[in-house]
Amino acid sequence: MKRGLLLALVVSVGVFAAPVRVSLPPLLGALPVAVAQRLDLFSQEGLEVQLVPLPSQRDRILAFQAGQIDAMVTDLTSALLLFSSLPREVAIAAALYVPPEEGTHLALITPANFSLVSSLAELIAATQARRIQIAVPRQSDLEFMVDELFRQNGASFPTELYVGQDNLLLNATWVLFGLTSAAVLPQPYVDYLLHYEFEGKPTLLVLSDFAGLPVPPDVLVVRRSLTAETVRKFLAAVGEAVDRIHAMTREELVALAMPLAIELFFPGVNLETADPESRERIEAAVDALRMPNFTKPVPLDPAIFSAVANWARGKGYLRSIPSYDDVVWPGQ
Repeated sequence: MKRGLLLALVVSVGVFAAPVRVSLPPLLGALPVAVAQRLDLFSQEGLEVQLVPLPSQRDRILAFQAGQIDAMVTDLTSALLLFSSLPREVAIAAALYVPPEEGTHLALITPANFSLVSSLAELIAATQARRIQIAVPRQSDLEFMVDELFRQNGASFPTELYVGQDNLLLNATWVLFGLTSAAVLPQPYVDYLLHYEFEGKPTLLVLSDFAGLPVPPDVLVVRRSLTAETVRKFLAAVGEAVDRIHAMTREELVALAMPLAIELFFPGVNLETADPESRERIEAAVDALRMPNFTKPVPLDPAIFSAVANWARGKGYLRSIPSYDDVVWPGQ
């Protein structure tokens, strides 16, 4: 009897002590998670969280499918596609970052020096004539937003004109040097691109900020084998991180979050080893960044879920439209 109790105790302690393995992408919804880890907020909730660095969205999805991570921050489209491949293992636990409605989160940008267009109307006309391409990662919320923008303007975007990949920093570089005519980018890439100055930089035009269109949130995808208490504690720690961020001055936030943001959004940039001129340019661009209004974890809005799911089904990315109740974490 005692041996059985001891074995049960060892097993339960082992399960409790297992770290929650999480991978973070370059999305604003990931930053409060990184802040929570830096401030030891997960440990204060009794959780051990291990951040697993992975180089791309494809690697994160493959790692989740292989059971190598327990949770990931991702865009809503990717979450739906992941659910379609592992419906019994995947759940959306919460929306971690809900973009503002006034149109400050996304921008459709073109370099005036190289581009054939100077307005959204000209861009739409050029795409209908198959004369221009836009750098957007396929099967993503950004592709959804471009399609919605064109639909709002009475047109459709030819799918074959999408170029680019899920490395948004590379997409930004392409449009900056005129290798593609336009790109759709989220914050903080938008402000950084507009304010990072160098000799010969082209004039960048913002053709649309997507104002008036609902932007899908960044979401937390979890493995259903996690306990409800683990998910609750994880979200509580992230919520506390958002409260801490809101209470910080800009200087305090830059000191705490900027190293984390550079690691997430601009891998390979090292301010400590950068030459003085490059460091000055980077710091000037950082100073110009608008601090986002981070949002606390909230239930996923059924309306945006439906909009993205229906779009993905229409594009052929989903075989069928899943039920909201099947996808979201039980009791959300």
